Amino acid sequence: METNQTTPTAENAPIEKRFTLKEIRALTGTSHAFIYAEIKKGKLAPPEKWGRSSRWKESDVKAWLDTYSNTKTH
Repeated sequence: METNQTTPTAENAPIEKRFTLKEIRALTGTSHAFIYAEIKKGKLAPPEKWGRSSRWKESDVKAWLDTYSNTKTH
């Protein structure tokens, strides 16, 4: 029996949330200078540029935040 499973493509993939700098600052309580320093150090992925705006993928922000929660618990 054949199963008809679809593989994720650009057409049917879920859209990932994007965070603004303001949202990241509110979430973390950090300054924009700290966030951009983290990008320069390679700890946070650079944002996507949407015109003049910067947006970070939710998965990138979560991965970055996980690195801090892991260092605080060890």
